[in-house]
Amino acid sequence: MSSLRSASSSRSAPRVSASTTFSDYAVTTATRLLGSAGVDAGQGTRALRTMLSPWGARRIGTRPGWHSDVCADGSPIEFSAAFSREGLQVRALVEALPDRLSSSSAQKAALALTRGLTQEFGAAGDRLAEVSDLFLPAENPTGFAMMHAAALSPNGGPEFKVYLNPNANAGMTGIERTRAALDRLGFAKAWTAVTEYAGRGFDLDRIVYFGLDLVDGPGSRVKVYFRHYDASPAELDTRMEISLQHESGLLGAFCRQLTGSDSEVRAQPLVSNLTFTTAGGHQPVSATLYVPLWLHTASDRTVRDRISSVMRGMGLPVGRYRSLLHHMARRPLASGRGIHTYASARVQHGRPRLTTYWSPELYDRYPPARYQRG
Repeated sequence: MSSLRSASSSRSAPRVSASTTFSDYAVTTATRLLGSAGVDAGQGTRALRTMLSPWGARRIGTRPGWHSDVCADGSPIEFSAAFSREGLQVRALVEALPDRLSSSSAQKAALALTRGLTQEFGAAGDRLAEVSDLFLPAENPTGFAMMHAAALSPNGGPEFKVYLNPNANAGMTGIERTRAALDRLGFAKAWTAVTEYAGRGFDLDRIVYFGLDLVDGPGSRVKVYFRHYDASPAELDTRMEISLQHESGLLGAFCRQLTGSDSEVRAQPLVSNLTFTTAGGHQPVSATLYVPLWLHTASDRTVRDRISSVMRGMGLPVGRYRSLLHHMARRPLASGRGIHTYASARVQHGRPRLTTYWSPELYDRYPPARYQRG
């Protein structure tokens, strides 16, 4: 069912049609979200326009030409909001759409976007350059090339990061590519933590993304993302004790409250990451759990209620979350389950941090399962 064709008009957010451009949708939505969050909409939308140039001028259409890795329904844009007791951050994630349906063309679009962020905002690309040949191979590339994210806060300018594809071609395995990248970036010893964390083997704890902050400094992060098959929340909670800031017990309960299950999350696998910084050395400074939501509930209304309950328990601002969701949703929450894609949680300096991730549902309000094993 396409949300473009069947979503009823909503007072929450403007209507979107097949003739709407990606930029028009994204900038309008970002303006509403940033205004609600108290973030400078001018600087935020400027960053987003750069991230959407030039492909954002295309019309959305009724089905994805390039089925993006950003959202379950193939939408190439995702918004999210990170809540903590210290403040609120709004984020946007995009995958630059290629001119042709090929990974080579996707690489060109991604590199052009990176150059734009470097020139317009001074995004730091030195570390990305160190590993570009690994993740953007010239020979027989496959899959997505790169995704770009911007984090927008009430204080300070936008901060950018990229997500790279460990399975960029058949010339190296994702394991080999990730280990080589960590080595080049000065984190060779971190591989011990990665292999210990994936203790069941890389088939069940699969490396799926490699993340880099496009900023300089000892706190600049390198992230290794895993997709976990047949893993219980309690098991992952225990394994995350490998990080310096983990608080045992939080994530198992977090997952249980959001999915309504104590057992393995089978409908859609759990995702997590380990974060490394120069300041933290070879030990992960944090670990984050991402709980898939769209196949574990009947509707986004149920997800909203579950997230609200979790946030109250964490002492986080439920009203801010609901206000942002109101500006994001373009239909009644009970009439679909595709807006909420993931929710994540981690402990930062002893304080809980929760992030909710939202799909624009440009193509489907009931997206199917993705990333099934085998």
